[in-house]
Amino acid sequence: MSPHKNILILAAIILTLVLIGSADADEADIDITTIKYTNDLENGEPVILVGNGKDYGTIYNYHVYDDDDDQYRNDNDDDDCNVQYCLPENWYNVSFDDSNWNSSAAPFGNDDLDGVSPGTIWQSEDGNDPGVLNDNIVIRHYFNYDKKDEILSATLKVVHNNYYVAYLNGQLIRNCYYYNYHDDCYENDPEYWKTNGDNFLTYDGSSESGPNPDWLVDGENLLAILAYDHCCYQESPAQWIDVELVINVQSWKENPIVLGDDLVLGIDLFNHEESNVTNLNVTLEIEGMEFANQTIEIEANKTFEWIVEWTPDKLGEINVTAKILNESLTRFIHVGYYAYNFSVDDDYLVGNTSELLTYNITISNEGDVNDNYTFQLFGAFNDWDVEFVPNVINLAPGETGTVKLEIIPDNGTYSGVYELTLTALSQYHGEIENMIVQSGRDNETEWKWVNSTGGRLYEESNTTWTEIDFEPDSNWTLAPAPFGDDDLGNIDYNTEWAGNNYAYFRHIFYIEDLSDYENDTLSLNMAANNYGTYYLNGEEIFDDLGWGSGHYAEYWNEEIKFNSSILKEGKNVLASVVRETGNTQWFDEELVSVTPKSSAWGFQPEYLSLKLEVLPVYDFELVAPISDKSVSQDELCCEEEWNYRFEIWAYNQGNIEDSYEISITLNDTINFTIVDYDSIIHADFAEEATINLTIALNASVTEFSTGEFNISVTSMNSTTSDTKYIIVKARLYVIPDTLSPGTYTQSPDLVNNSSFEINWYVHDWYKTNEIMGNDTKYFIIEYMTDSGTNGETWGDWIFWNNFSSEINSAIFPYGIDGHRYRFRSMGGDNEGLVEDKEDKYDSQTLVDLSAPYANVNLRLSSNLTNLDYIEIEWNINHPNITSYSIEYRRPFNDSQTWITIEENTLAKWVGFNIPIDGIYEFRVLAYDEAGNEGISNTTDKLTVDRIAPVTNLVDIPELIGSNSIIMDIENLDDTVNLSLYYSLSKEGEEIFPLEWILYGEYMVNDFPISINTINENHYYFRIIAYDLVGNYILNESYEEFIVDQDIPKNIRNLELKDTNEINNETTDIAITFQSSQSQDVAGYRIYRSINQNETGEIVGYLEAGELYLSYRDLDVALGHKYYYSVVAVDRMDYESDVEVSSIVLEIEEKTVEESENGSSNNSIFIGAGLLGLVGLGGAGYYFIGNKGNEELITGIAEVVETEENLESDTTDSKFTEIDGELLCSACGSMFEISEEKICPSCGTFDE
Repeated sequence: MSPHKNILILAAIILTLVLIGSADADEADIDITTIKYTNDLENGEPVILVGNGKDYGTIYNYHVYDDDDDQYRNDNDDDDCNVQYCLPENWYNVSFDDSNWNSSAAPFGNDDLDGVSPGTIWQSEDGNDPGVLNDNIVIRHYFNYDKKDEILSATLKVVHNNYYVAYLNGQLIRNCYYYNYHDDCYENDPEYWKTNGDNFLTYDGSSESGPNPDWLVDGENLLAILAYDHCCYQESPAQWIDVELVINVQSWKENPIVLGDDLVLGIDLFNHEESNVTNLNVTLEIEGMEFANQTIEIEANKTFEWIVEWTPDKLGEINVTAKILNESLTRFIHVGYYAYNFSVDDDYLVGNTSELLTYNITISNEGDVNDNYTFQLFGAFNDWDVEFVPNVINLAPGETGTVKLEIIPDNGTYSGVYELTLTALSQYHGEIENMIVQSGRDNETEWKWVNSTGGRLYEESNTTWTEIDFEPDSNWTLAPAPFGDDDLGNIDYNTEWAGNNYAYFRHIFYIEDLSDYENDTLSLNMAANNYGTYYLNGEEIFDDLGWGSGHYAEYWNEEIKFNSSILKEGKNVLASVVRETGNTQWFDEELVSVTPKSSAWGFQPEYLSLKLEVLPVYDFELVAPISDKSVSQDELCCEEEWNYRFEIWAYNQGNIEDSYEISITLNDTINFTIVDYDSIIHADFAEEATINLTIALNASVTEFSTGEFNISVTSMNSTTSDTKYIIVKARLYVIPDTLSPGTYTQSPDLVNNSSFEINWYVHDWYKTNEIMGNDTKYFIIEYMTDSGTNGETWGDWIFWNNFSSEINSAIFPYGIDGHRYRFRSMGGDNEGLVEDKEDKYDSQTLVDLSAPYANVNLRLSSNLTNLDYIEIEWNINHPNITSYSIEYRRPFNDSQTWITIEENTLAKWVGFNIPIDGIYEFRVLAYDEAGNEGISNTTDKLTVDRIAPVTNLVDIPELIGSNSIIMDIENLDDTVNLSLYYSLSKEGEEIFPLEWILYGEYMVNDFPISINTINENHYYFRIIAYDLVGNYILNESYEEFIVDQDIPKNIRNLELKDTNEINNETTDIAITFQSSQSQDVAGYRIYRSINQNETGEIVGYLEAGELYLSYRDLDVALGHKYYYSVVAVDRMDYESDVEVSSIVLEIEEKTVEESENGSSNNSIFIGAGLLGLVGLGGAGYYFIGNKGNEELITGIAEVVETEENLESDTTDSKFTEIDGELLCSACGSMFEISEEKICPSCGTFDE
């Protein structure tokens, strides 16, 4: 065959294989099952795995760990729970057992949170450190999840107060146990739901960013949360914890589509063939025009999902058709649009601070899709309370609804008219942002800038520096933003701006074609610390300069939307002035154009201007820093003696500047004079003004004169009468008693009572001073404590009591164990002088209420011993020990009396000779200098046992035939474990003394045990039993046995003979055989049966011992064929294989011949002689021959053999010589050789 033909055949084979493996694409059975679409494939659809307690009442297993609960503390003093020392290990793992915890619903908290009540009360308690709560709560929730969906993201939402740690299936989601672990870790103002920092965690691939979806498992999952209440000495702390675990899964949810949405189409195609189909061409047509095509392969009986991205470019019903082979599927997708119109009934409202002002908004849906609308308000201050009611309004096409905008200006709002901007947003709203001026953060944008050294560089009314044509002088410099003096989070400043001043900024930019922004909205985004005024091309965009105490910078503090009409083609300028009041400085800015998606169908979002006028509030407060003054002659004021100038401060607490009119009256015009005062003052908003009042003392004044100056201040601008009053007093200065009393306390150095006596005395040097001393009126007794720090740290002085001079002692009742107390007395006299001891103290007392408790241990490795002598040791953490006493008792003795081992010792151990076996307990009595006696904990009970157990093996048979033996023990007593030893040899090869080998170590409850054995081996076993203390006896006794699994060897030379003795149709059968050659044969069993297949009954048994054996089976009935089986039986009662022989015993009929004359012949031949033995394998039968008449005569004849054997019998001997003896062939007996050749058993004679 030619090579070309070979190639053609090979190609044909390959083509055949291909055709067998895949179906013909043109004839394949393919269906287009679905055309689906979505505009949100990336985000998918949320699935709540663990719902929040607020909405769903989710049940948790929980446990509260109190930092002051001793069972959770490492020692008796330190507060350790605030570093999680009180928590059990692995509390967050799935394997942790929380079955004994309480179970209840979230949220967990101690009070309502924004109208949400706790599902379970969690109330932390003050502990050893007053005012600080370090309690923890652990909550664990199990949930089931089937991971059948593709998870796009996972988010954990947390509402907490103050810190938390979260785990999913033992994996750490976020550790927020301390404020600086992550941004926003500390939380004292929780709400549902904050989306910042550590309150809203979505996994982004980084550590502790959120729950990793891969941590979820099929079946049961665990969310474990630790909440930590640490409220930093707050007077009214709060607790709260609630969470929600959400995943987003891929979804083909068909939301309404509006023009401009990016869609993803999914076309599902199903292959009904039993093989893969390849080279399929699938196409997608939009409005009859091919939009996309692809060649695909579909596996057998599988669905293929073809993904196509499409952005509709027109409104209405769009025809979408998928085609494959001769199949097609069409569906219509509605591409809609949103539009709306809204208006405000009254766009100018007037009201006061803290007053609710309401704008009524009417909005109508003018699009062709159902829509949710929200509103945004620009220009309102951060401290205003602004709320839309409802927050979201849903309207069908053509439907109209109303929304209320409620505003409450705060008390700090300056009086004036505020311009606000209101806009509405569709739920489908989308914007395309185009950067006009980038921020310095993103692009190091350069600004010209200048800053002052204090006040403004330009008056507030002078805004020329904000205009396009302004030419900055040389003081202005060009530098990149951001401007500041410290980092803002992780953002560095590019230009340093420091000091308390005003900074001015300008940035020039150019617009080439203004029509590009014709329908756009501009957004001016500002990050500033503190407030400022912001301009575009000289027009003010936003102003919050000068109000309040300032705010920190963030990106962004404000995002102000406004019309693009302010832009100019060509040159434009952004200008800003920012005021810094002494905190951190920061300035950055960007300008963005925002093109709404709705511009594609000609709809532009509306922006309505609202005005809110805040009415003026006039209010003020008067304060006199010195309201009572003793004036001396040398108190110079205004270059005059006996003059003094009071200052009275007027604080403007209204929301607008104000002027005040002052009038003053005097009660004593004889001794005092009003010299001068300010009659009118002015105070700006949130500022203060000073009223100066100069007075004089007249010559008539005495030390008993008091001048009262009543000052009245009246607002000059308030529409209502607003007058406030304040009084200052003046008097003559008198030389005072300057010597304060001298006193001291006495207290004991050491006490063992919480109440003890304190004494106080006046120093002798003060008693003897008759001019300024000896006038002690009272004693103020104060104390301080070291709070148990061994004098290292002392607290503040605490007022105990004020005692009159008649009392000189009292019982101090506040002693706390381990605390030191310092006492001091401060005497006061008649002139009001009080002794000043600064940081001095008079006496010190240590309160020792703690009995010294020793920790007692036995110098033993366990609580069981067989020793005659032991040692007891102890340690103690207590000062000033004076002695120890050591005692023991036998707790189960009748008296249970404690007996002294040793007393009055300072050693920390003692030896003890154990008198008798039994159970003992020990304790130590310790004594300290304060007289406290402490009785230690009683040691664990010590069991003394010096008697060994007598456990032994249960008797074992001497012979076994199995492959294993069950071994058990008895006389267990207090045995706990034992060692089993064995020795092994072949039977008959035993060697003594035995060599013992360890078989194994066992506990008592391991018995009985099974031990495998080997045939023909001789086994020996013994044990050594131990009790808990280790007592044992080396017992030489043992158990032994031999394993015999062999049946004996067969007998030999089995023969059957009759005895020629016939009696009543029976005869005796002689059975002879040679013994088995096995050594352990015990005897032989002889069976007889008339059935060849059955052994039959036992007819005899012979003991072993002889080489040749014979047995006589008596009275065997004639007329049957008999089978004799002989087996050897060994010591195990095993039988050898059967040796079988048979014999036939038949009755032969005889006839009686009559003479011809009919007379009977008297010669009847019965037993005429040995006729012969038929050679039938040892079998034989009897017959009687007779001639004459054929009359059957019952009789017994000899065993007849064949003629051949008959001939042999006439010549062969009846006996055979074997090993010097003769074997009788008739009966099988063996007998000695003698001259008389007669068998003594059957009488056979050898002729």
